[in-house]
Amino acid sequence: MKDLLTACGFLTVLAAVVLALSSTETINGSLFMQLFLGALAFTCFRYALVNTYEVDKKVQTISFYICFILADVFVILWLWLFATGPRLLDNGVLVPFVIVILVVKTMVYTMMHIDGKREAKQLNQKLEEYKKDGDK
Repeated sequence: MKDLLTACGFLTVLAAVVLALSSTETINGSLFMQLFLGALAFTCFRYALVNTYEVDKKVQTISFYICFILADVFVILWLWLFATGPRLLDNGVLVPFVIVILVVKTMVYTMMHIDGKREAKQLNQKLEEYKKDGDK
C-alpha cells in the first residue's frame, strides 16, 4: 500500500508539473484515474520483481506471475480506457499497447538495476570497513 501511495503521489506531482509547463488545462478526473492505473501497474511490477519476503520458491514464483499478469492487465486497461481513436481490437492499436507495456517493464527493470548497483556499492563499502577494522 505504501508503494502504491508513493507512486500515486509521484505521478500526480509529475503530471501537475508537466501540465503547468505545457498547457493551461486543469487536472481532470480522468487524469487521476490514469495516474491511479499507472501506479497500480508500477506497484504490481515492483512487487513481482523486488521480492523482499522470505517465502518458499514455489510461492515466490506464483506471486511473480500473478503480479506480472495483474500489472499487464492494468496497463492494457489504462490504454483501452483512455486511448484516443480506435479501440484495442484494432490491429493498428494493439501494437502501440504492447510497446507501452514493454516500455513500462523496461523502466521497472532499469530502476531495479540502479537499486541493485546502489545496494551492492553499500555492501562493498561496509565489507571494506569491516576488513579495515579487522586488520587493526
